[in-house]
Amino acid sequence: MTQTALVTGANRGIGYEITRQLANHGWQVIIAARTLNKATEATNQLVASGLDMAHFDQVALDLNDPDSIAQAGDDVAQHHPDLTLLVNNAGIAGDMEKRALATTPADLEATLKVNLLGTMAVIQAMAPTLRTNHGRIANLTGPGSTTVWYHPLAYSVSKYALNGLIQNMAADFIQHQEPLSIFGLFPGGVSTDINHHQQGQFMQSVEEAGQQIVDVLLDGQDHNGQIIGPDGKVLSQVPE
Repeated sequence: MTQTALVTGANRGIGYEITRQLANHGWQVIIAARTLNKATEATNQLVASGLDMAHFDQVALDLNDPDSIAQAGDDVAQHHPDLTLLVNNAGIAGDMEKRALATTPADLEATLKVNLLGTMAVIQAMAPTLRTNHGRIANLTGPGSTTVWYHPLAYSVSKYALNGLIQNMAADFIQHQEPLSIFGLFPGGVSTDINHHQQGQFMQSVEEAGQQIVDVLLDGQDHNGQIIGPDGKVLSQVPE
């Protein structure tokens, strides 16, 4: 039986790779991008690589636009009532080179608007459909702590906040017996355009990160409330 996932930011980077690997496992994937043209271009690229067009659909979804998110929720409810998996991959990095004291409230607001509030709006828009299918909500996130080697303030704070959102929602789902689960995935350092394709000992390729993520998505386990780090290690979880 074919299962259906929606991946945000699926037209490039990790989102594109997650989409490709899920399709290779037989999933139907709704490619969500800021514009329908971008989603269609990604679909054409995936088909050109040898995948079947039947594996894909497209939807416009802009995390900065509440109307776009609401419309995407309506479109998915109408055309894909079998949606079982939402992968919140889309996000922004902001200026990762900017020092902490140089970071402005506007910088922080911009990252929070997309990475936290936009993601929350997507979850709420897709929840009615996911609920009918005992669906799962996976979120690409960041570590729950910082180091002297990695501390982009606006980006990191937005991901700390996202981790809090994930685990508070998970606790609510447990308490109220919601037929939903939500968890976070932090694959570690990945060389993408979000970090100008940074290279180094602790950086991995998009293909490697995509494999780690898809392995968790397809492992059949209940990850509700977990923040899962590299190699599937559980970094934190909500105790029941």
